[in-house]
Amino acid sequence: MKGRIITGLLAICVLAGSGWFLYNHHGHIAPEVQQAAAISHPDVAFVGDDFTLPAVDNDLPVYDHYTVQQRKDKGLPLTYGTTRDYYYGDHVAYLTFDDGPNKENTTKILKILKDEQIHATFFLTGNNVERYPDVVKAIYESGNAIGIHSYSHDYKKLYASPKAYMDEVNQTAGLIYDVIHVRPIISRAPGGTSGHFTKAFWQALNQEGYIEVGWNALTGDADGTGKTAGKEIENIKKQLALRPYLHSHLVILMHDASGHQATVEALPGLIKLLKSQGYTFRVVTTAIPPSW
Repeated sequence: MKGRIITGLLAICVLAGSGWFLYNHHGHIAPEVQQAAAISHPDVAFVGDDFTLPAVDNDLPVYDHYTVQQRKDKGLPLTYGTTRDYYYGDHVAYLTFDDGPNKENTTKILKILKDEQIHATFFLTGNNVERYPDVVKAIYESGNAIGIHSYSHDYKKLYASPKAYMDEVNQTAGLIYDVIHVRPIISRAPGGTSGHFTKAFWQALNQEGYIEVGWNALTGDADGTGKTAGKEIENIKKQLALRPYLHSHLVILMHDASGHQATVEALPGLIKLLKSQGYTFRVVTTAIPPSW
C-alpha cells in the first residue's frame, strides 16, 4: 500500500511538472498555462516598486512586476498618484485592437506588424485570454503591448458598479499575469467611458494604478454595417483630412475578435496610408495623452 502511495505521488509530480496538472492562482485547473513556463521576455519597461512611472519618452510596453494583491501583501503603493506626464509627438500613430485575442485574426495581425517592423497595442478580454493563452504569449513576446478590456464585455454586468468593473479588470489582469508573469496597467473600457463611467469609476481605476486609454479615430469595423477593408481605410483617410489634431497623436480603434477578417485585410493598406503621411508608430505607454 505504501509503495502504491509513493508511486501515485511520483506520477502526480511528473504530471504537474509537465503542465498537465497545474492550478492557477484563481483555483482553476489550467492545463494550457504550461506554455507560459517557457516565456521569453522582450524589451519592456516597468513601473517601480514605488509605482514610479517610466520616463515620458519611453516607447516600450509598460507593465508591473506585481498584481494588485501582491502589492497589497507587500505593503507597496498601488498607484502612481493622480497626475502623470504626457508624451506629445508629431504624426504619432497608435494602432489598437480590442476584444481579442483570437487565434486566427490576432495571429495574422502579428505577422503583418512583424513584416512592417512596427508594433501595436492589444486590449484583451479575460474570456478570450482563457481561450487563447498561446496568442497572449505571442503578442507579448513579439514586443507588442497588452492592455485590459474587461473579462466579459457584458455592459450590464460590467457597469453595474465600480466594484463590479474593477473585479473584471483585476480578474483579467490575473489571467494575463498567469501567462506572461507581468501585469498590464493600461486599460480600455468596453464601449468607452462616456455614458458608462461616473467619478467613482475613475477613482476606483486610479486607486489601483490603471491608466484608461481611449481613442480618437476608428475604422468603423464594429458598427454592424459589414464594412469592407477598403471602406475601413477610407474611413481613416477621411478622419485625417477633417481633424487636424489627429496629426499630433492618432489613436485608432480596431477589433481583432472573431468576425473581423476585414480589419486584418485592411491593416497593410492602413499602415501604408499612415506611412505615406509621415506617421511613426508607437505602442500605448503610461505617457499616452488623452485622446481628445
